[in-house]
Formats: sequence, structure tokens, C-alpha cells
Amino acid sequence: MAMPGQVRASQVLFFVMGGFGLLAMVLAIVRGGAEAAGSISVTSLPAFIGLVCALRFPKKRPNSRGTAIFLASLMIFIGFGTMGQGQPVGLVLCAVGVTIAILLSQRRSGHWFGRPVRP
Repeated sequence: MAMPGQVRASQVLFFVMGGFGLLAMVLAIVRGGAEAAGSISVTSLPAFIGLVCALRFPKKRPNSRGTAIFLASLMIFIGFGTMGQGQPVGLVLCAVGVTIAILLSQRRSGHWFGRPVRP
């Protein structure tokens, strides 16, 4: 059984968000802003954990779908907080979080994570 497009798209979104978070942290460190790097690391924490969770999508691991939906919801809440501080990156976090949550909540995604495991 091939991984459905919804699951693959959410996996790629976690990879992209984790990569952008890492890149932003490195750029903040290079510019000498340890405080900015710390703020970016906290903002990107759900994406980093989601990246690890997305690596588990091809294998049937317990609770990987629920964890990914929870992390996407956390991205939404953090996005609202950063938008409240006047940072436009919060809109991106909200949009990606909503997209991941919707993709993983669809029926085909549920079938993928509920499939029987082959020995």
C-alpha cells in the first residue's frame, strides 16, 4: 500500500518547517543574536518534533498520527502568539498548522495509520 498524498504532503510540510526553523536559528546565531536564536528555537519546537514524527509516517508507529495533529495544533497556537507580537511568520505557522491538521484528519490518512502491520 502506497502512502496517500495527504500523508506525504503533511510529511513534507513538517520537513520544510523544520528546515526553515533550523536555517533561521543558524542565521540568528551567525548574526550574534543568541536571544533571537532562542526565540526561534521555541517557536520552531513543534516543527522540530513534528519532523521526527514525520519520519515515523512510513512505518506504523503507535500514536504518530495523533501526535502529528497535536503538534500541528500547537503550531497554530504559537502562530497566533507570534502574530500578536507583530511577527508575520506567525501567519505562516498558522497556515501550515491548519493544513497539516486538515490533511491528517481525512479518512484516507486514518486508513493509512490504521492499516495492519505486516510481519
